[in-house]
Amino acid sequence: MRATLYKYHNKSQQNTPIKKWYVIYTKPRYEIKVNERLQLMGIDSYCPVIIKVSQWSDRKKKIKSAALPSMVLVYMYEHERSQVFDCPGVIRYMFYNKKIVSIPQHEVDLLKNYLEGKCCLKSTITSLNVGQQLIVEQFQNRIGEVVKVTSNRLWVNIKSLNLKVSLDII
Repeated sequence: MRATLYKYHNKSQQNTPIKKWYVIYTKPRYEIKVNERLQLMGIDSYCPVIIKVSQWSDRKKKIKSAALPSMVLVYMYEHERSQVFDCPGVIRYMFYNKKIVSIPQHEVDLLKNYLEGKCCLKSTITSLNVGQQLIVEQFQNRIGEVVKVTSNRLWVNIKSLNLKVSLDII
């Protein structure tokens, strides 16, 4: 009798649910509102924002906008996923190959650090020239080509990601 109880106990520990980051689509320009509403509902969510300076003829104004248009990240158990649809503005989850996409924690941390300005190149470079190859650690050590260099910034083209990145030179 004890052996069967022990086996049952181990089986329940193996099926322990874990929280994951999921991507939900929102109505256009509803990202920040949906994020606030989800947090009021008690759901862990993250809406990466950037601050843009918009200029009108008579003034400049700082505007918060979503870094990922029409997307919010939610951190929850798989069996709780339907709760997000109680929030106005949520459309659906992001799918890939007919499965709901989950994001690893280290990628969410990478995004947060990048938007907070905590990312920088760890290597020491004495001179940079256009056309030089460079390893960009923030993008999984992808190789990029230097496109433009100024006194305090450089632009790197990462062909494998089809992305051009601006990096501050310290």
